[in-house]
Amino acid sequence: MHGTIIPTQNDLADRLAERFGLLLTQAQLAELLGRSTGGLRYSLCAPSDARTQALKARGRQIGRRVYYPAVDVARIISGADFA
Repeated sequence: MHGTIIPTQNDLADRLAERFGLLLTQAQLAELLGRSTGGLRYSLCAPSDARTQALKARGRQIGRRVYYPAVDVARIISGADFA
């Protein structure tokens, strides 16, 4: 594909941080992935693939809420980090 620009992992992380901030809520992560919040919660409760397992492992609980670092989400989306 001539003329197609593939964003690097750092570009993606910068875009996510610009749009959502450094930490994404579950609602923001669901919006990013094109899923409903309930569907994302269900997937994270019973992860069936490597990306979902990686997302669940990166979740950081602050109080009663779970947040996902934009840098880690960018790594997972770009396929650079699954473990």
